[in-house]
Amino acid sequence: MKKSIYIFLLTIFLYSCKSMQKPTIVTSKQVAQKTGSYSFTEKTGLEKPAKLTKKEEKAIEKAKHKAAQDSIEQSKIKVVVEEETPQDFTPTFEVSDYIKQQILNVAAESLGSPYRGGGTTPAGFDCSGFVTYTLNQFDITLPRNSAEMAKTGKRILKKDAKPGDLIFFNTNGSNISHVGIVTENSDGVIKFIHSSTSSGVIYSSTSENYYAKTFVGVNRILE
Repeated sequence: MKKSIYIFLLTIFLYSCKSMQKPTIVTSKQVAQKTGSYSFTEKTGLEKPAKLTKKEEKAIEKAKHKAAQDSIEQSKIKVVVEEETPQDFTPTFEVSDYIKQQILNVAAESLGSPYRGGGTTPAGFDCSGFVTYTLNQFDITLPRNSAEMAKTGKRILKKDAKPGDLIFFNTNGSNISHVGIVTENSDGVIKFIHSSTSSGVIYSSTSENYYAKTFVGVNRILE
């Protein structure tokens, strides 16, 4: 009797196993979603970033390259500015109109002093020696030669020249080689006092052909 029951139960078990649906092999997330085996909803914020196209990658590289070049150019500009700043720049001297007039008076006291190369006293002046001697009487120190003097103060237009400014000439054909002190400006015609090689300390003017041709510019050192 017991044996018959066992056989009956075994038959039922085998029949139920045969009638069960054969399991489906899941090969991808898409298949799992289709069969209902995958129901997890992903958050878009966690999605893996889309791969950039070749065009987008090139655009990004180009932007990075331009930013790097701009940085380099800015560095170059800074270096150039620092290198071009004169290390021995002489600042403009602030003096009253009264002192300016006294400077011109002292310069006039040297009228007639002879020209002497390298001279810095009334016994004999060269052009820059005369200018440095005159201004030294007022504790104003300038470079010893005219080319270096031309680097001091600030360059102004010829029409704006005033008494006390320095006037420069190129008399040797290659660079600034002569300097004088402006005493008057009348409609762009400048009168100045200087030590000339031919006549010593005299007054001259840019209306004279020689000085009109060799004129370079005017610097203001007194404010």
